[in-house]
Amino acid sequence: MLQSIVPCAGWAHPWGHKACVTLAIMDPSLEQARQAFVAGIEQFERHDFEAACEFFEQALRHAPGRSSVLMNLGVSCVQLGRFERADECLRQAIEADGSQTDAWKAWGVTQMALGNWPQALHCHEQAHALGADGAEFCLRWGQCLAHQGRLPQAVQVFEQALAHEPELTEAWSQLAHVQRDMGQTVQAKAGYQRAMQLGADPELHRYYLAALSPEQPVVNAPAAYVATLFDQYANDFEAHLVGQLGYQGHRVLLEQLPIPPDTRFERVWDLGCGTGLCGHLVRPRAEHLIGVDLSSAMLDKARALGVYDSLHAQELVDFLKQGTERVDLVLAADVFIYVGHLEAVFEALGPRMRPGGWLAFTVEEADPGLAVQLHSTLRYAHDLTYLQGLAAQHGWQWARLYRAPLRLDQANPLMGAYVYLQKT
Repeated sequence: MLQSIVPCAGWAHPWGHKACVTLAIMDPSLEQARQAFVAGIEQFERHDFEAACEFFEQALRHAPGRSSVLMNLGVSCVQLGRFERADECLRQAIEADGSQTDAWKAWGVTQMALGNWPQALHCHEQAHALGADGAEFCLRWGQCLAHQGRLPQAVQVFEQALAHEPELTEAWSQLAHVQRDMGQTVQAKAGYQRAMQLGADPELHRYYLAALSPEQPVVNAPAAYVATLFDQYANDFEAHLVGQLGYQGHRVLLEQLPIPPDTRFERVWDLGCGTGLCGHLVRPRAEHLIGVDLSSAMLDKARALGVYDSLHAQELVDFLKQGTERVDLVLAADVFIYVGHLEAVFEALGPRMRPGGWLAFTVEEADPGLAVQLHSTLRYAHDLTYLQGLAAQHGWQWARLYRAPLRLDQANPLMGAYVYLQKT
């Protein structure tokens, strides 16, 4: 059989490297594959990743299982955010040829996007063993190590990233996160400050710094930070929070509601509804159930439950200020720990409640003498006297306080306050 070898074709890799790929042409079908493959490379180099995908898919139909085609198709899908397809292609490419450094790198990026951090770390370690290096690669590798709790190693890898590119802003931020978690407060502050000097989001980094500076005024968490945090957390939220950390705040909050368990509510709001932990429990008692959350990814999970009448991707106070309908029960399980000061919440919520309506929420309790406290964990704690003052100011009766664990923290129960207010 006549065999012709296509000259080595370079393609602009999304992380700045060049990969050399070859395709052996052995019959007309493979010649069609070659033509589509070369056209795909040309489109990739033009950054037309949609067209590149179409050509690589065409090449794959003519040459199934070809590792070079699979790799290039996988990388093009990464560029388009099609991570499920990228995962499929890159997995096959690596099974066919595990020596492709760029395939391991692209697969690592894919696993990060899918929230599969153990596999993402494995991919980066394999790529590193094959010679992968550079600032951006080390940044991602360090993030994988941090997610797996390998903090000292993460510090070393972030420092490698900065050795490659001393002004890589995100590396300074990520390094500071790890140093904060390791209790290295001085170093973490310096890292956040350096990131700000290099152009990092000032509102976000002031929030990070406030969490390490208890002597400074408390600032509220940026809405974009909370939304991004839970978008990234959505895929394994329940498995981690409920399965690993034993979270029970949603269940206890409803169990301890100081009214007969057969009471029904015409309208219920589940603030910070997340994936629907509270919604699933309260649905049998609610004529109309609305969920609100900043995270669109969380709301996608909640929507799949089919228990909410409507879901809203909004900031909490913005939601409370819109509309005129009144509500009978408002739930906020593990929500105010990401809000901070609650004056605006109480002011906006008061006019929306029916007389006799209920507000049920959980908080972590602040240290003595502090009304609102921002911990280094980036979670807020609240003083009960502060909450009682807000309740009285906005027409609420302090009906019940119940203390019980919310979840586990470092294998120890984390106590919380379950607060129940009734509108006068």
